[in-house]
Amino acid sequence: MDAGLAGLLGGVIGAAVGAVGATASAWITGNKAQQQAEVQSETQLGQVRLQIDAERRRSLLESRKSAYLAFTEGFHRVQETLSEAGIKLGGIEADDPPEEREERRRTARRLWNEARILNRQLDRLQHVVYVEGPHEMGSAAQVATGALVPYFGAVIDWLHAVDHGTETPQHGAEAGRAHSEAYGKLLDFLYAASDATLPDVRDR
Repeated sequence: MDAGLAGLLGGVIGAAVGAVGATASAWITGNKAQQQAEVQSETQLGQVRLQIDAERRRSLLESRKSAYLAFTEGFHRVQETLSEAGIKLGGIEADDPPEEREERRRTARRLWNEARILNRQLDRLQHVVYVEGPHEMGSAAQVATGALVPYFGAVIDWLHAVDHGTETPQHGAEAGRAHSEAYGKLLDFLYAASDATLPDVRDR
């Protein structure tokens, strides 16, 4: 092989090797850039998902808090109205003038009937608690409203006794005991609500 041909082949081979090297280098650089872009994209997507999840959780907790607060306020209205009826009945004395006795009796009956209307509204608020969840809160709301039933019964029994002039201190004591038991169940509901609205609570 003469020197010219050898030089030509060497130049061709060198150019080919250089081209292959440049192509490989470009491929490696491009592949690395693509991987970095994919990692960056995944990171950004993860951050967006975390933000969406945090916002959804915050919205859920705010919605639950509103439902629990509305139920609590509704419960208080029922209980306070029954308590006012009991105060009227408890103020009746055997030697009261008939017109004063009648006024207190009528007022107590009106308050008891108002409490029944408020209790129907409380039932609707309880349904909202069921929808908001979690299941434990629906159960706590049901137990709380159930505890109002004996309170209604104690006040109406007392009222019937006054109607017939047969009331005794026992009637007031029964109403007071029913009031305390109902309030205790409301406290149980509030404790459960506190747990259900913690910032790190899991969806249930």
